[in-house]
Amino acid sequence: MSENKQAIETVLNQEVVGTTLPTAFEVYTKKLFGEERYNVFCKGLQQPSPVSIRLNPFKTGETTKVADSFAPTPVAWCKEGFYLNARPNFTFDPLFHAGTYYVQEASSMFLSHILRCLVSKPVALLDLCAAPGGKTTCARTAIAEGSIVFSNEPINKRAQILAENVQKFGHSDVVVTNNYPRDYKKTKLAFDVVVTDVPCSGEGMFRKDPQAIAEWSEQNVANCWQLQRTIIADIWDNLKPGGLLIYSTCTFNAHENEENIAWILSEYDAELLEVPTEKDWNITGSLIENPLKAGKPFSVYRFIPGFTQGEGLFMAIIKKGGTSTNLELNAEKLVAEANKKLKVMAHGVRQGTTKGKKIIPDHSLALAVNGDRSAFANVEIDYDTAIRYLRHEAIVLPATAPKGIVTLVYRSHAIGFANNLGNRANNLYPQEWRIKSSHIPNEQIILT
Repeated sequence: MSENKQAIETVLNQEVVGTTLPTAFEVYTKKLFGEERYNVFCKGLQQPSPVSIRLNPFKTGETTKVADSFAPTPVAWCKEGFYLNARPNFTFDPLFHAGTYYVQEASSMFLSHILRCLVSKPVALLDLCAAPGGKTTCARTAIAEGSIVFSNEPINKRAQILAENVQKFGHSDVVVTNNYPRDYKKTKLAFDVVVTDVPCSGEGMFRKDPQAIAEWSEQNVANCWQLQRTIIADIWDNLKPGGLLIYSTCTFNAHENEENIAWILSEYDAELLEVPTEKDWNITGSLIENPLKAGKPFSVYRFIPGFTQGEGLFMAIIKKGGTSTNLELNAEKLVAEANKKLKVMAHGVRQGTTKGKKIIPDHSLALAVNGDRSAFANVEIDYDTAIRYLRHEAIVLPATAPKGIVTLVYRSHAIGFANNLGNRANNLYPQEWRIKSSHIPNEQIILT
């Protein structure tokens, strides 16, 4: 019996506990999936959502590993990704706030595999609908040094979260913007790769988020696929000839997935690309009749609970027709144009502020991978002090700590700055980023 068949039978033999799905969703999806696949999917929804993290290689070394207590297993399509056997309270891990890893759903890490297969040279990449930042940081990890990444989110509150996560990630070549796709269209900025994780009906989140079930409707599906086409139309001219559009949703229906891909291919000069996958990844292909002529493969990638170890996801890779005449990447020019035409929220290390004769460094310097913190002594702090610092409370540093601005370090990773007065230290952690809970749990080691 094949591994894939064994996986299916294992799921089918498990007891199902009740999950109430919308009737219209059940009827449509059963027809789309077919009975056997739908039954495996339904049983998969009863299993706990997998817990996964992705290490930040710019801040962790080859010797860094996930603690054995979490029985880590690799995410097959992303070398930095790991499944954990339990969900720790990430909020109370200072290394999470230091940006040494990102908590990301495993299916969406497939972006890493796509980029590593298809992109080898430095590129200008736009992550158009980027919050909270998982795909941006995943993409920046997968592409060559010398690349520039624009990470965009149109909704301001979500863009602030995106900016926070990108700054914690710490790579200087990521620009966070707060704009709509139509704003980018006006700029005429050109990108080699555009990642569009478009707003969708969220069916892939049914297991993880019961609210997604409550908010689902056929009308919402219709609204989403129309919005998705508008987004693609708005951004298409920003993709260079010969460039890649990576389209993704976290939903199952074909209207927002295969049908939209078919629409793009009929509307524009474009072709579908495919990347190699392993059989035991259990990725599902297209679920509609091939709309392409001359028997060309209609290669898309579906991640379905019960088959793949992750939440629901759809991805497709589209190559724009033509060949770019502008092959040289000029990151500085792109950033300069963006500063003129877009709302830039974060890029690299921000300038510090002056209070009297003292220069207060911006928090982004503490988190920057290549930031020059030589003017500020490192002070190693214990777990309780780190949590108090991250809650923006007053802290007391060791008697050996020098007075003035110092870099606070927890287990060899910078987490921020403080102004040490001797009897106490003024907390310089961003107020808006603080941990709001007053609870201090026992220290739990996630990375070693």
